[in-house]
Amino acid sequence: MRMDCYQISDQKDLIPLDYERAAEVARNRGAGVWLNLRAFENEELAEVLDKFEIKDLPRRLCLEARDRPGFYPLNQLIFMVLPIQVESEDHDGLEYVALLYRRDLLLTLQSSPARRLQYIAVPQESAGWLPNETIAGLVSAMLIVLSLDSLQRSAELLKMISALEHRMDREPNSVDMSEISEKRSELLTLEAIVSGQMPIVQSLLAIDRPHFDHETTREGLVCAQANLQATHRSLEWLEGRLDLLRSLLDMRGQGQMNRRLGRLTIISVIFMPITLLAGIWGMNFEGMPELTIPYGYPLALGSMFFIGVGLFIYFRRKGWFE
Repeated sequence: MRMDCYQISDQKDLIPLDYERAAEVARNRGAGVWLNLRAFENEELAEVLDKFEIKDLPRRLCLEARDRPGFYPLNQLIFMVLPIQVESEDHDGLEYVALLYRRDLLLTLQSSPARRLQYIAVPQESAGWLPNETIAGLVSAMLIVLSLDSLQRSAELLKMISALEHRMDREPNSVDMSEISEKRSELLTLEAIVSGQMPIVQSLLAIDRPHFDHETTREGLVCAQANLQATHRSLEWLEGRLDLLRSLLDMRGQGQMNRRLGRLTIISVIFMPITLLAGIWGMNFEGMPELTIPYGYPLALGSMFFIGVGLFIYFRRKGWFE
């Protein structure tokens, strides 16, 4: 298990805190403790929950409900699970981070490190992210960071899709379906993240809890909501552009197939009269005058050759081979 423990100071700084003292500090009214757990087993998590006196339904949710989005406004605390995008050397996809929030304690549970959340914990930057020195302000800052991450990823997707469109215009054969499918997969992952985060932000804005009524906390939630809504609209637009790219690629592929079939048809038409002559002269009738013509064989081959060449030149001039 990997663990980070911080206390929020009056200057809105996140100060590293010893884990052994964290539970005692969290019992003090007005203290703000953030405990971030990563790569842990359920047995290790159970020990942490016991130490911070988290029991009954909140305990069960922490142990069993971390793999799906959800918002649980419980008595004296809130449990929520947010979808996030995690990057590593062998993985780039959707995972979840769980937040157990009460007035003086925030417990975050991650299967993989969420790098964006770590920005808040940088001493030189934490005061800039936190709207106030409360746990509610810390939750608000986290949601802003996650929403900005989604907004940035949608901007990166826009650049990549625009580059695909330019390549499609200039060099149509350089774009294949696998590239479009890859970008669509990234878009759907981001869309699932935004769709999972937006209802939770809206629920926090609508919930009637005294510690969420601070003006700066609500401003942060409104900012996160605006970022997620902007990302959602951008993804809808990008999805339409990807569908258009897919349609253009399908049309180009169908056009290439039609041209190939057309050329095969022309080749068949060229060889049809030659095949007809070969069939006629291949009959075994005794009264066939062509069999007795001197130099009949080279004349037959020559006529077949000139018929084929003549038909080829005719179709070429008509533009059938373009």
